[in-house]
Amino acid sequence: MQISFATAPGHPGRPNEDLVLAGPDTVLVLDGAGLPDGTATGCAHGVPWFVRTLGTELLHRALDGTRPLADCLADALAATARHHGPACDLAHPMTPTAAVALLRRTEDRAQWLVLADSTVLLDLPDGLRAVSDHRVGEVTDRQLRDLAHRLEGLPAADRRTLLADAQRQAMNTPDGYWVAGPDPAAAHHALTGTAPWPDLRSAALLTDGAARPVDDFATTDWPTLLTLLQDTGPQSLIDHTRTLEHTDPHHTRWPRTKTHDDATAALLRPHQTKETASQ
Repeated sequence: MQISFATAPGHPGRPNEDLVLAGPDTVLVLDGAGLPDGTATGCAHGVPWFVRTLGTELLHRALDGTRPLADCLADALAATARHHGPACDLAHPMTPTAAVALLRRTEDRAQWLVLADSTVLLDLPDGLRAVSDHRVGEVTDRQLRDLAHRLEGLPAADRRTLLADAQRQAMNTPDGYWVAGPDPAAAHHALTGTAPWPDLRSAALLTDGAARPVDDFATTDWPTLLTLLQDTGPQSLIDHTRTLEHTDPHHTRWPRTKTHDDATAALLRPHQTKETASQ
C-alpha cells in the first residue's frame, strides 16, 4: 500500500492544527478546531497538543485491527482526556476538539470512519463514493441565519467569536453536531462503513481546508478532485485551493470566516503500480 500526503497551515508562522499519521494498513487525518486568537480554552496544552495526542492514541488502537473503529476512537478520546491532567478544565465550552478521518485495511475489507467536517473518498468499481460529515456546516449555516441581525456590521474578528460561541453550544448534542473532544461517546456518532479491499482502486482523506474546492467553492466535483490528486499529488490540491482562496481575499464570492484554512490531503493507493513494483 502506498500513502502520500501534504499538509500546510492556513497562514505562515501559525501552527498547523492538522495532523496525518499512517501505519502499514492504516491512515488517519485529524483537523483541530481553530479558535479566534485569544480565546480561552480551559486547556493548559492547546489545540496542536490535543491533535497530536489524540492522533497517536488513535493510531495505536487502530493498528490492532481487531476492534471497530468507533471503539478505537472512543478509547483514544478517553486516554487523551486522562493526558490532559488536573490543570485542564474539560468542561470548558472551548476545550480543544478535532475532526477525524480514518481508513484501515482489515483482511479483505476497507473500513472507514468520519467524524465532523472531514471527507473520505473511495474509488470503487461502481463509482466514486464520498463520505463527508456535513453536520457541522449544517449547524453553522442555521446559526448564520438565526444570528444574522447580531452579526451585521460587526468586525470580522467579532463575528468569528460570536459564531464560535454559538457553535460550541451545539457541540456533541442531539440537535447539533458531533466532534472528537472530551466526551468519548461522540465516537459512536461517527459515520462508518466498509467496502471490499480488492475493489478499492484508490482513496483519499481530506480535511475541510483541502476539500474547499468542492464543499465550499463548488468550482469542481469529487471525481475531478481525485483525478488531480492521482495525477499530480496532494500538494497540488493544496496549491490549487490556495490559488482559489487568493482570488477572493474579502470573502465576497465565497463567504467564510477565514481566508485560508489548514489543509491536509492524503492519497492511498492499495496496489503497486508497474513503476513502483520495478523499483
